[in-house]
Amino acid sequence: MWRIAVPVAFALLVASCGAAPTQTAPIAGGAAPQVIATATATTTITLSPRPTPAAAVIEMGDNFFDPAQLTVKVGTTVTWKVVGQSTHDLAARDGSFVNNTMAFGQTFSFTFAKAGRYAYVCTQHEGDGMTGEVTVIE
Repeated sequence: MWRIAVPVAFALLVASCGAAPTQTAPIAGGAAPQVIATATATTTITLSPRPTPAAAVIEMGDNFFDPAQLTVKVGTTVTWKVVGQSTHDLAARDGSFVNNTMAFGQTFSFTFAKAGRYAYVCTQHEGDGMTGEVTVIE
C-alpha cells in the first residue's frame, strides 16, 4: 500500500505547488495510475527601448526663421532647413556654430551639449529681421 500512496501523495503535493501534471502512466497489476508531474519555470526579460536623442527643426524662409524662438533640452539636435527661395547662411552670435550659404532644401544640424541661450542670425538677411534664438535647458 505504501508503494502507491507515497508517489500519489508526492505528486499531489507537487501539483498543489503550481506544477501541472503532464501525463499519467498505468501501473502494472491494475493499481491506481501514477501521476508524473514536472515543474517548469519561465523568466521574462523586458528590454527598455534605448532613448532616442531629441530633435527639432527650424525652417528658414525668405527673411524669417520658424520658429524664431525655440526651447530644447541638452543633447537635442536642431536642424535648420531652407524652405524659401532665397539662399541663407547661419551663424551663432557666440561663434558656437557657423554654416555657409545654403539653398532651397539644404539643411544644417547642430547638437546642443550644454544649457544656455544661443542667439543666431542669417548674416545675409539680419537687417531684414532674420534672427532667432535657441534656449537650451537641463
